[in-house]
Amino acid sequence: MNELVTVRTFSQSIDFEMVKSYLESFGIECFGKNEIINRAYINLVDGGIQLQVRKEHVEEAIRLLKDGGYLKAEDLEPSTEMKWMEKMLNFFRKK
Repeated sequence: MNELVTVRTFSQSIDFEMVKSYLESFGIECFGKNEIINRAYINLVDGGIQLQVRKEHVEEAIRLLKDGGYLKAEDLEPSTEMKWMEKMLNFFRKK
């Protein structure tokens, strides 16, 4: 099964592209969830651009991101803004 896992979320597409290119240079296939909507409209629509990798590559991707300086331990926790945004989106999704 090719389950995708979000390893990092970005508010800017340029940051997403840079990190995606970095991981792909190591042979890790990357995907951008909500990439088009965030480029076409405003940043952080539906929580920002989510960098996703296949489940079997998550550990290696996280290690590479930490080694490359693209990820810190606190980055693995959602920000206050993201928590609020997710709470609001979930409220409207239930209707």
